[in-house]
Amino acid sequence: MSETRQKLSPAPPKRSVFEVSPRELVFQNVAAHEVSEMVLSIMNKDKIARMVKVSMESSPYFQLACPSDVYHIVPPGASAPVRIRFSPDENKDYSHELTCITAKENIVVPIRAIGPRAILDFPDQLDFSECPVKHSTQKTLLVRNVGNRTAHYQLSTQRQCRLLHPSGEEWLENFMEEKEVEKVQGFSEDHTALLRSRVQEKKAKVQDDPLLFSSDIFFIEPLVKLINKGALDAPFTYIPSTTNVDFCLTVEPERGMIAPGGTQTVQISFHTTVLRSFEKKFQFSVAGSPTPVILTIRGSVTGPNLHFDLPELDFGDISFGFPYTQRCRLTNCSMVPVTFKLRMSDDGTQPAVSSFDQIRKEGDPSWKEGIHFYVEPREFTMNPSQGTILPQGHQDIEVTLCSNTVMRFERRLLVDLEGIAKEVASVVIKARCLVPELHVYPQILLYHECHLKVPYERKLVIRNLSNLPGCYGLIPQQRKDDSPVLYSSPKPCGIVQPYGTAEIPVIIEVQTLGEHLTEALVGVFGDERNPRPSISAGVW
Repeated sequence: MSETRQKLSPAPPKRSVFEVSPRELVFQNVAAHEVSEMVLSIMNKDKIARMVKVSMESSPYFQLACPSDVYHIVPPGASAPVRIRFSPDENKDYSHELTCITAKENIVVPIRAIGPRAILDFPDQLDFSECPVKHSTQKTLLVRNVGNRTAHYQLSTQRQCRLLHPSGEEWLENFMEEKEVEKVQGFSEDHTALLRSRVQEKKAKVQDDPLLFSSDIFFIEPLVKLINKGALDAPFTYIPSTTNVDFCLTVEPERGMIAPGGTQTVQISFHTTVLRSFEKKFQFSVAGSPTPVILTIRGSVTGPNLHFDLPELDFGDISFGFPYTQRCRLTNCSMVPVTFKLRMSDDGTQPAVSSFDQIRKEGDPSWKEGIHFYVEPREFTMNPSQGTILPQGHQDIEVTLCSNTVMRFERRLLVDLEGIAKEVASVVIKARCLVPELHVYPQILLYHECHLKVPYERKLVIRNLSNLPGCYGLIPQQRKDDSPVLYSSPKPCGIVQPYGTAEIPVIIEVQTLGEHLTEALVGVFGDERNPRPSISAGVW
């Protein structure tokens, strides 16, 4: 009797109905007592609507924007956003978690907040160049903490003599030496044992050298040592300098006594707000010595590294008096926060006039005579114009141009660091300002059979055949006592869109009998060559 056995394959894993993004929420660069917010997206991958409950334990630092333990209905293929707010009370790391509960599974989303970190700026390599044999050589390095937390550091090294770890060339050199010995002495032995013995001998000699560096850990401090090589006590005094007032170098202590053969450690502190190279000579007077001891310090101060995300902003063709906005991003590539201020090269100080302001000035002389500025107009505005960018952070900037000058622009947006340097970064701004040509129809606005002093209304049509918007205005009539026709408009000013039309209602009142022809002026903002439609009226 045969027995048939059937292998049972393991059940396939259950497919998750919901997908959350991101899988982990990480808050960064959040200062104490500030509120930050992140969004968690919960996506329903099923073909039917599903319910999900978002739950998070009570915390004084993390809160849900929506009520906790409330079910949400998510349509198929759709996503439900969940907002999480974070408000720390001190600068440190925080952790929490959020749970999405469905009918089939629980999805746990970790929440972390990364507090401030210490960041050390340290040279990539230390080059002693050529050094004398059997003599100690020192090198001073600058270790800077460019983070926002206190740093405790120690440095370790391995600059052991090469004899302790022979290279292939040294082994070959020793091998060839031993081969010559064999030829002379006429015998052969184990080369490996012979070479090992020779290296051990040389290694022992090197290890007995007092100048061999063998410590695994060393500490570096910004210190200088004054050494008394004489046989008498050496009272010393620091001689302060009156030059180089744009940076500050201080010495501690400024005076003291060094015993014969003794040393005095001197700490030097440096502070400056000027970007440039410098050289400073420290002079110490020593009692009984005709010449001072001189210590020369040289260095170069470099500023933060800022750059824009594009080489230029090109506005193209723009219309006179209309604001246009472009965007760029300023990035701080440095490891320190930077406080910046933006300015535009060759820009004026008097605010420019926009078309939206001009259409409110119905009787202003600028419609006929143009704008008269006491000083050059300020045509560029930046938002924000100043601020602080965190290390490795960025700031999005809006540049708005409202031109009151018919010309071709090529300016530069400049970045200054207050009290440190000017023009550390820039981006070119290009534009061409034009005034669109507007046409007025009809050329003659006819009013037939008008009665004396009775208002009649007709409409002028403003046609824009260009790809730029235009601003127009009916210039008020210069009325006289004997004016035969009086005209006005309830809506004399307006804006006509590119390739569009607009209307100006014109109301007249005839004052005397007869046929009359009166000229009315329609001004175009930015163009003093005003179109001149005529108004013809007959009175019966």
